[in-house]
Amino acid sequence: MQFQVEDHRIVASNPGHPLIGEISFPAVSDDRVVVERVFVHPDYQGQGIAAQLVQRFVDYAKEQHWTVKLMCPYAKAQFKQHPEYQELLLPKDRINLN
Repeated sequence: MQFQVEDHRIVASNPGHPLIGEISFPAVSDDRVVVERVFVHPDYQGQGIAAQLVQRFVDYAKEQHWTVKLMCPYAKAQFKQHPEYQELLLPKDRINLN
């Protein structure tokens, strides 16, 4: 599987299927993006691809020095499950882990 960053999204694909999944994150300013959605094609669900997309997004957002706003419920769940991701969130947006 290949992951490609293109125009405020990361796309998972393979030679036989150009869109296995994606995470979309439009910019709201030069240093802030909003995670709108994580999508995985139904044929590929249940294989951990969505979690891989979020992980790759987190790595990319750190490289870009972005702060992140979460709108996608799946991304919110991943940020709650992985507290180390929350450094990308503004303090007021951090998810209560209790």
